[in-house]
Amino acid sequence: MIATIELALVKELVAAGEAGALGYRFATKETYPDQFEQYLLDNRNLRTPACWATFLGIVSGDDRNDDLGFQARTRFAVVLAAQNKRNEEDSRHGDGAVPGSYQLAIDAIRVLSRSMLPGSPDIDLVEPVMVRSARPVARTKVMKDMRIAMMAIELELVFPTSILAEDPAGFDTLHVDWDIPAFGNVAPPLPSATPDASDTIEVPQ
Repeated sequence: MIATIELALVKELVAAGEAGALGYRFATKETYPDQFEQYLLDNRNLRTPACWATFLGIVSGDDRNDDLGFQARTRFAVVLAAQNKRNEEDSRHGDGAVPGSYQLAIDAIRVLSRSMLPGSPDIDLVEPVMVRSARPVARTKVMKDMRIAMMAIELELVFPTSILAEDPAGFDTLHVDWDIPAFGNVAPPLPSATPDASDTIEVPQ
C-alpha cells in the first residue's frame, strides 16, 4: 500500500496536468530515487517540469478503532523540479513561458490538499491528504550546474494498516545453488552458470 500511495500521489499531479488544469504537463514523473545526486548525473538531460514522491515514515498511530485496526499516521513527500537555462532566479520564479519551482509547489498543494486520491480507488484513506510543510530543496552543485530549482512538500496521510497486507506470495519451492570459493584454476565471476552443488526443497502444503 505504501508503494501504491507513492504512485497515486504522482498520478494525481500528472492527471491534473493532462486535464489542462495546470497549464503544463509533467515531463518526468517517478518515485524519488535513492541517490538523487547520482540520478541527476545520470540524467543530465532531465525533462522538466518533474515530480517525484517518496515515503517518509509512520509518525504515530491509533489502535482504538477495532473495525479499522491500527490507523497509521504517515508522512510522504512530493518533490518538484523546474529548470530554466537562463538563470537560477527564473528556475524558481518562471519566465512566463516555463513555470518555476514556486508555481509547481503551489499547484501541487492545490491538487493534493484535502484529496482522497480519487484516481486510485484501491486506496482507502481515513482522512483527506493534509499538507504539513513546503520548503525549497538546498541546491547542490549539480543542481546549480543544471539550472534546477526544487521544492519539497510534506504530506500527512492516515490509513488503516489492515490495508497494508498484500496477498502473500506463494512459497512452494526453495532452490539453492552453491559455488566453491575460487581457488587454483577456478576463476570468478561467481555464481557459475553450472553450480558445484544444488538442492531443491519442496514445501509441503
